[in-house]
Amino acid sequence: MINTKSISHDPFEKTIIFNYLQSVLTDYDYVAILDKNFRYRYINKAYKTYFHLEEKDVFGKTQGDIFGKLLFEKTIYPHLEKTLKGETTNYASFYRRGKIKRYILVNCYPYCPFGQIEGILLNGRDITELKKMSDKYKIQKAYFENLFQNSPDAIAIVDNDDRIININKAFTLLFGFTLEECKGNFANDLIVPHILKKEGLDLTKKVTNGQHIALETVRKTKTGKEIDVSIIASPIVLNKNQLAAYVIYRDITERRIVEKQRLQELKEKEALVKEIHHRVKNNMQIISSLLNMQTQYIDNEKYKNTFNESKNRIQSMAFIHELVYQSDDLSHINFMKYLQKIISNIPASYINSPLNIHYEFDIQKVAIPFYQAVPLGLLVNEILLDVHKHAFKNTENPIITFSFHKKGTTYELTIKDNRDRMNLTEINKSPHSLGMYLIQTLTKQLHGTLEMTYENGLQYTLRWDVSNP
Repeated sequence: MINTKSISHDPFEKTIIFNYLQSVLTDYDYVAILDKNFRYRYINKAYKTYFHLEEKDVFGKTQGDIFGKLLFEKTIYPHLEKTLKGETTNYASFYRRGKIKRYILVNCYPYCPFGQIEGILLNGRDITELKKMSDKYKIQKAYFENLFQNSPDAIAIVDNDDRIININKAFTLLFGFTLEECKGNFANDLIVPHILKKEGLDLTKKVTNGQHIALETVRKTKTGKEIDVSIIASPIVLNKNQLAAYVIYRDITERRIVEKQRLQELKEKEALVKEIHHRVKNNMQIISSLLNMQTQYIDNEKYKNTFNESKNRIQSMAFIHELVYQSDDLSHINFMKYLQKIISNIPASYINSPLNIHYEFDIQKVAIPFYQAVPLGLLVNEILLDVHKHAFKNTENPIITFSFHKKGTTYELTIKDNRDRMNLTEINKSPHSLGMYLIQTLTKQLHGTLEMTYENGLQYTLRWDVSNP
């Protein structure tokens, strides 16, 4: 005979609750059971741990009493009502109690230990950290979306096959295409001119291979109008996998117009500067010609040489203006060409100059600044005048060697002849001559140093700083 008194019909008796909850009791999920009036009848260990509560704190109370009426009425109560009607519902919300703030995902099940609904079973999981990550992701997404849509530059996101995934407002303004017209289509088909198709495909291939691209080119709008743009493209990578690429387009049409205007203005200025140099050269040539005519009326050989030397100095300056006029670079002079001009002029201007002088060159290809060329040319001219006048009276095979190199931030020029030692007396006799005075003055003008040494001939070594004005 069965003792009916030993069988409990109380749905909230612990043994019945434990038997019912075998499938949902865990150390990680919290469990609570409410009666039909939404009052607590049971909480498990995890629930107590989550909220620092004991049974005596909650039994007979509703969630509104524990967590506040606002949360209960706005979020919890609607779900509990549905559950009492037999529905399974869920919701996620912040639960606050004192300093405790947890974001809980709650599943609501009808509690039916005897087959009919006796209350509500709440099974919750703390997803606070997941919520933080989700919020952080949403914030980052919002930041990106704002930057993406409000960027003044046109931006397109394309997949690894160059199909457009997304575009921003500036893209529509620049090219005229809406997102609906772009999405799923190849960027190369929409905005790359036919003549530049190969360029567009090459760029796509490079970005697909993980390269970063930056260039200036031409693209076309929806109406077919071609515009100058700068393009920056980079792959979008996650965990070493390339997901897509972004392409930034900036309209540089106005900049190109300004650049063309400035280029035209620069060409006009260059033409004007060249014309000035040409006229200066011509004026110096006239002065040189006048001096040349004057020498024809001078019988005294000494005076005639003096006129020729003056004419030669003028010519050395005229050569600079001639070279500038013939060059594309208005701020620098090709030293080798300049040197050859000076050398060719010396015998013609000095009648006692030997005709069989052999020249040797070790000249680095260097363009010297225009502001240094004038004093340097005059200085070289004076040294060569001295060599032609004094060096080779007793030399059968006269040789002049030139060496010019840039060493770090210093220019070094050496001019060496193979004169006999006895011909050094001419220099010693005239240390205060006009030629030596000019050589010393011009060296100072270059902020340089000049050394004169003798070893199988006289050597002038001039050094000056590249940047000296």
